[in-house]
Amino acid sequence: MHAPLEFDVVILGGGIAGLTCAVGLLDAGLRLAVVERDDLLGGRARSWTDPTTGDPVHIGPHIVTDCYANFFRLLDRLGTADRVVWAPESLLYTMFDGDRATELRRSSLPPPVQFLASLRADPALGLLDLASNRVPARVALGLDEQDVLRLDGLDGRAALRAIGVRPAMQRRYWQFAAMSILNTPLERCSAGSLLRAFHHAITRDAVRVGFPGVGLGDLFAPGARAAVESAGHPVWTGTAAAEIVGTAARATGVRLADGRLLRARHVVSTLPPRDLAALLPESWQSRTGLDALRWFSAVAYVSVYLWFDRRITTRQFWARSYAPADLNCDFYDYANIYPGWTGRPSLIGSNIIDAARVADWSDAAIVERTRRELAENLPAAGTATLRHAAVHRIPLAVQAPRPGFEARRPSTLTAIDGLLLAGDWTRTGLPSSMESAAASGWRAAEVVWAREGRPQTLVQPLPPRGRLARVLMAALRAAPWPPQLRRVAAHRA
Repeated sequence: MHAPLEFDVVILGGGIAGLTCAVGLLDAGLRLAVVERDDLLGGRARSWTDPTTGDPVHIGPHIVTDCYANFFRLLDRLGTADRVVWAPESLLYTMFDGDRATELRRSSLPPPVQFLASLRADPALGLLDLASNRVPARVALGLDEQDVLRLDGLDGRAALRAIGVRPAMQRRYWQFAAMSILNTPLERCSAGSLLRAFHHAITRDAVRVGFPGVGLGDLFAPGARAAVESAGHPVWTGTAAAEIVGTAARATGVRLADGRLLRARHVVSTLPPRDLAALLPESWQSRTGLDALRWFSAVAYVSVYLWFDRRITTRQFWARSYAPADLNCDFYDYANIYPGWTGRPSLIGSNIIDAARVADWSDAAIVERTRRELAENLPAAGTATLRHAAVHRIPLAVQAPRPGFEARRPSTLTAIDGLLLAGDWTRTGLPSSMESAAASGWRAAEVVWAREGRPQTLVQPLPPRGRLARVLMAALRAAPWPPQLRRVAAHRA
């Protein structure tokens, strides 16, 4: 039998949320332990070196924005914020229809109309299509968290139909936004989640896109590990938890799969909900509402990396206009992102979202189809020689924000004393993302500080909203929704 190991805080999970929480507690004078099941730290943002080429690759392509105040607080603390490579300042993304590219750019107009000039120039949209977006913009501007919950039982497509958004606008932008931001098709996505994401996008002018200039996990995982371990705290990788232990109303520690017992006054779980549910006593789940953890479902995705013998584009990233039969949503050329890669051939990374539909496809079939879709947008991909390819199948991108998701997102505090939750799927008021994960980690650290009698402010607010957006939000907050939306939302509640 192993003697119990004594800690003040045990953190389950070594991804962004867990490592942020650990960094947030370094100055608290507490005994910490971080437990990660995988051999690599980073969670769903980990990265490694491709064994064939020696190049850094991520679990899948990720972007950051200059609205990620909490993620950048972590990078600033670790001294790695300068490793983010930024896209041209005004460019949000490029969308391809065949070989025709349309760019969405911020203009000099203030939020919420900063993208209007780009939308007006899009040949796929007419004036009536643009005008049909006026009502969702009005609803989104007046949105608060109670409104998000009122819309949560409704799917995105039903909500947009109820307020008259034309099919071309749905297909061109809303379908794409649901897949690229929320990782879920429009018809399976919570309308509350969707319109809140729209609210964040149109009310702030600070929307600049950035990419990791190194392996994504290298932005934070090695530095966080070094900071925690240099302060004398263990970070265990390749170590699985077997159960969270405690009394009927209190968590008192964690038992590991190897039999060791870690006693702690605070257990912070950053695990996915179903993984956490498997560690909890059954009596806790039914009595405290934690049985809702089993409601959540993961979105799978597949990431494809293609190494070519030449440069096939000068773009850093781009997307395909949404089509139901497509595999890929967005593409990245890391030869145009990684510093020092001048003259290197293209290394293309792509995202296949909602990837359960290709679960029985072979890697070769996925590579072939991805290259074909790539060549539809960039003909040079069809003539270049493919030197190497890798397919990464990721069972969990995010927890699917299907109708009912927002109401079930748990807060940091639980009904079990001593058990705290963090992770991008918890109630952060943000879409599941690296920013949501970081915010949840800071918040969990704040709770521990407060319970130790030394309150700290660690969570960072989002960048301020534009002046015009603030005026419109104030004017619209009390405005009634369109009658049809009220009826449909009430029916689905």
